[in-house]
Amino acid sequence: MLLSGSRQRTEFIKYGIKTALAALLSYFLASLTDPDLGFWAVISAVIVMQRNVAASMQMCGYRLVGTAIGATMGMTALYIVPPTDHGRLAGFLVTVGLCAYLKRYTNRFSMAAITVTIVMLAPQASGDYIHYALFRVAEITIGVCSTFIVALLIWPHHASAELKERLQEQFTRCADKYDIIVNSFMALTCTSCKGMLADLEGEIHYNRELFRGYLRHERLFVDDDSAMLDIKIETLVQCVEHLHAMLHVVMELRDSKYCIVMEAEIRKVVKESQDVMRAVGRNMIPDTRKLEQALYSADKHLEGLRADGMIQRISMRDMMQIVSFYHSAQQLGEDLLISVKKQNKYKRV
Repeated sequence: MLLSGSRQRTEFIKYGIKTALAALLSYFLASLTDPDLGFWAVISAVIVMQRNVAASMQMCGYRLVGTAIGATMGMTALYIVPPTDHGRLAGFLVTVGLCAYLKRYTNRFSMAAITVTIVMLAPQASGDYIHYALFRVAEITIGVCSTFIVALLIWPHHASAELKERLQEQFTRCADKYDIIVNSFMALTCTSCKGMLADLEGEIHYNRELFRGYLRHERLFVDDDSAMLDIKIETLVQCVEHLHAMLHVVMELRDSKYCIVMEAEIRKVVKESQDVMRAVGRNMIPDTRKLEQALYSADKHLEGLRADGMIQRISMRDMMQIVSFYHSAQQLGEDLLISVKKQNKYKRV
């Protein structure tokens, strides 16, 4: 779990209060303009309010643009089709179907379909379609703007802050899983390892979505170090990829009886890599000298074993398993070193 039960409860309580405040503000502002306004303003406020600022701003944009497109399409259709119930229904079906098709290009057309429905099917005793449609656009705009204000000013939960929290927890979990995989390899057993990286692999996609949301919608309002966030996201991806390669070796263990002569060196590389992972997750720039020394010592020991001919005395299959596992551990450590160098380069003074 990325959030504890009490923390998650608190976040959703805040989200509920913010949604209610946005609905109340939209109803109040709409009533100041016209006592009859408010229904669609409140609905729009509730629809576009999301848990973080970036997602709320994205929905605000979708709702505003979709409303303008839908109102234009609805008014155009009402002037083109015959002024009968069947004519209006036919125009409605065509415009909604067109919006559904155009959604292949942008999700804004899903919001346009809602506005088309409001304009074309809602009761219109006066027949003044332009007046009715423009009032609905104004009403929806009030709801969207109310959500925008509340999302930015009341307990703003920024996508970048959520991403930092996720990365810290994920790097810690990645380091813990690394330990389990190495222990399984050293014990020559694959018990309880299958599928252990599935959760991290699934969360990586959402990390990228949060980062894109921050870049597109929040960057003007909150000044987080986007370069550092980008480096950490890609570093986590690389760590999980290397762990997946090592896990594959562990899952292929069958009746292996060899002794891991480099166990001490591998465990040292793993321990120092774990320390760097956890430090990166905590937004710290770690001292990488111990990891560099561990990688160097492991390489020297491997060269010595090769020179003594010890590697040739085990089967080709066993040798490939050991070399593949060690190579992945080595690459993981080297990628962490590269990551830390990049963070040193881009960190803000």
